[in-house]
Amino acid sequence: MTTLTVRNFRSNLAASLDRVDRGEQIMVRRGNKIYAIIVVEDGDLEITPQLAEKIDQARQEYRNGTTLEFENASAAQQWMDEL
Repeated sequence: MTTLTVRNFRSNLAASLDRVDRGEQIMVRRGNKIYAIIVVEDGDLEITPQLAEKIDQARQEYRNGTTLEFENASAAQQWMDEL
């Protein structure tokens, strides 16, 4: 995995995207945030009927109060680590 600054990413945009195409993980740091650069295929942007059904089910579970709720990402990570 490679982490670049925004300036470095801009200066080497084509080369960085070529590296992502070859399977390398490229992250871009901007202030305190890090962004992942990924390839998105055409089919990845479609909501299939199966995905729409899962989304509807998740929304219903949320309305019913049967979903897990965490105060922050650390609490969620701790819960997953304990599985």
